[in-house]
Amino acid sequence: MRERPKDFDEELVKRAPTFKKWEALKNGEKMRYFSREFIKGRENDEERIMRRIMIARRNNIRDHEMVKKARASKKQKVNKENSDKFLGKGSKNEIDQVSSEPLIVPGSIKKRKFPCSVPTNPYTAEMDEQAVQETRSYKAWTALENGQVFTYNHKYIKGKEGHDWLLKKNIWRRIKYRRKTKRMVCDMMKDAVTNAIEASHAPAADVMIVDKTSVETEVQKRKGYVTEI
Repeated sequence: MRERPKDFDEELVKRAPTFKKWEALKNGEKMRYFSREFIKGRENDEERIMRRIMIARRNNIRDHEMVKKARASKKQKVNKENSDKFLGKGSKNEIDQVSSEPLIVPGSIKKRKFPCSVPTNPYTAEMDEQAVQETRSYKAWTALENGQVFTYNHKYIKGKEGHDWLLKKNIWRRIKYRRKTKRMVCDMMKDAVTNAIEASHAPAADVMIVDKTSVETEVQKRKGYVTEI
């Protein structure tokens, strides 16, 4: 195998939960990680899985930095929009909307009691159940027999009342977070491209336009080539 990359941290990799699961396996047992199969005791497989864990960590750090930039960009954009509205730089409709909003005095509004028809769980209306059922985690859950334990951040028992719903809710929470993050990063990239295009089309610095003919005539006068009548 090739030499390890410079940022490879063996001590950090061996503390990872994935590597601890790998250590608990017996020789000949298989483990699937990052769409690859590793067999305990087979030549180079321990080194291979350690490198995959390191790659996953590197990707997680990169994605986390990207998300942080996207959040900062979104916050800056929202602050700028709010500042423009406050200073009257927004569109006429936005300014009218802000100015027409009633002044709310703290304690003057009483809390309304929602009717019983409102669903008690907000996930019921917004959940994309098809996307949840197509995940590898939920497919692995459906393949289990009653009484078997499934771990997905928490432990769920197949056949126990309410556990199927709790697992769906947990999977949906992660899908929703990933979708939101993806949209946020895409918006940041679009803003970066838009700003680059606007900068490339920005007008150059003001240049004083001078009549070339009058300048040439003045030069000739000073050299004695032209005599005024």
